[in-house]
Amino acid sequence: MSNHTLPGSYHSELVDTRAFLALDEHAASLRALFLVVLVWGMWRAWRFTIYPSLHPNEPKELPYLIPFLGHGVAFFQDSNGLLARGRKHFAKANEPFALTAFGHTFYVITHAKQSAEVYKNTEALSFEEFVQKLMRVNGSDEATIKNVYSPLPSDKPGFPNPDGLSMGVLAQRMHIHQLFPGDNMAVLQEKARHWINRQVSFDAIARDCGRYATTDSKDASIQLPLYKWTSDYFVQLGQYVYFGDVLAQVDPTYPQSYMVFDELLWKMLYQYPAVLCRDMTNPRDRMMASLRAYFRLPPSERRDQAAWIINTMEDEMKAIGVDDENLAIIVFHLYFAINTNARKTSFWMLSYLLRNPSDLAAFRAETAPAFKGDELSDISYITDTAKCPRVDAIWHETLRLSGWAASVRLVTRDVVIGAKTLRRGNRVMVPHRLLHFDEGVFGADTASWRPDRWLESDAARKLPSSASWRPFGGGKTKCSGRFLAKFFVTAFVATMLRRFDMEMVGEPPMPQPDIGRPVLGIISVKQGGDYMVSIKKRRDGGEGEGVKS
Repeated sequence: MSNHTLPGSYHSELVDTRAFLALDEHAASLRALFLVVLVWGMWRAWRFTIYPSLHPNEPKELPYLIPFLGHGVAFFQDSNGLLARGRKHFAKANEPFALTAFGHTFYVITHAKQSAEVYKNTEALSFEEFVQKLMRVNGSDEATIKNVYSPLPSDKPGFPNPDGLSMGVLAQRMHIHQLFPGDNMAVLQEKARHWINRQVSFDAIARDCGRYATTDSKDASIQLPLYKWTSDYFVQLGQYVYFGDVLAQVDPTYPQSYMVFDELLWKMLYQYPAVLCRDMTNPRDRMMASLRAYFRLPPSERRDQAAWIINTMEDEMKAIGVDDENLAIIVFHLYFAINTNARKTSFWMLSYLLRNPSDLAAFRAETAPAFKGDELSDISYITDTAKCPRVDAIWHETLRLSGWAASVRLVTRDVVIGAKTLRRGNRVMVPHRLLHFDEGVFGADTASWRPDRWLESDAARKLPSSASWRPFGGGKTKCSGRFLAKFFVTAFVATMLRRFDMEMVGEPPMPQPDIGRPVLGIISVKQGGDYMVSIKKRRDGGEGEGVKS
């Protein structure tokens, strides 16, 4: 009997054993899951409840679910959307708050007065870290970086250095010396005026833009993609003003390489692995090589055409032992600082004007006295706010709607901002866009294009001096090129409207900004957002032929 029942008993015992093991594995999984949830709950309670209660003087942190990752994904997808959500979450406190992205903690400043504190405190909050990081990413060695950022004697020869600053910081003063309104900037404005008068003509556009524009001889019109065209022209303009024709002779494709690089600049800012950003590093490396070739030319072949700042930076950098390779890297940073924002600003300004005919007509009428016939003749008229208040309002409104950058500083020692202690080693961020969309300052319709907001009252006319207005950053690192950029953009647009009638081809929607990519000022247009425009010589005055200026 037992011999007949043994197989069944064995099978039953085997099934029971398997069931027991399965139950045991299930229980182990539940225990592990419970442990994970417990640890996660303890971490979350500590991070967002206990620690803040023990350290009430530190900024509260915007809660997140996954340790280390934090708000990293949201930060990459739409950083300004994330920051706006954080401001709303802490709206009642009106104080700095913290957020974590991929293990890094950022303190976010959204109050105008607190942002002023950030810009003033250059001892505890450093901008140099950002510049030095760019130098490393683009190939500078540590010895050069240390050399460039080591204090120099106050009695050194060359450019005055009464405060004993490093060459890296002194370079900012050189920029101000060249670019602040006055005789030095007027030299660059005259070069720009000459280039605009020569190149913004029907024949020049038809000739130089043939690779992407089409000319209709029947109605004497040219159709071309607006973003591509303004980018192409502004990079050529900036290059000519600073380098003359020489850099173009060294490398005729330099502007095209730059435009490819600039659209992929976000990969450099996010420090993508080299294997994932060849499309950005290849044009960058070509441009670096061309700059090295430029500086190896005999000085007699290039310095007469170069801007004062280019020649002076070469002299000063070589005086402290910077070689040609590292000099090319430093000047390359200046090149993209010159060109990254003006080209985009002109695109957005024209895009808004084409959709708001009354503003376009006002811009055209107000700038007319700057011209003799169809030649731009007066370099100061268009940027004179008393003579061209409407142009000034359109300029400000364009910057307000298309500015997407933030000022970032490294906290080098503990410091109190807005009654909160910011800890050493973290970063503090001032998102300009949130300041520019403050309804308490700029009105309830901040998402809309409305240049009148800058003109409709005495308070409105004072907005450009408001602490909430930061399109160019602030403090000692405020963009020194802001005055020349305004001249470039407004002079170009004024000349276009003086010489041509411009209209959109079809009815394209307003282009969308590429909000997922970081920028150093003005936002790029989302891929596929460029659109065609048609330009014709104006009937009531024509377009300048054979301009000699």
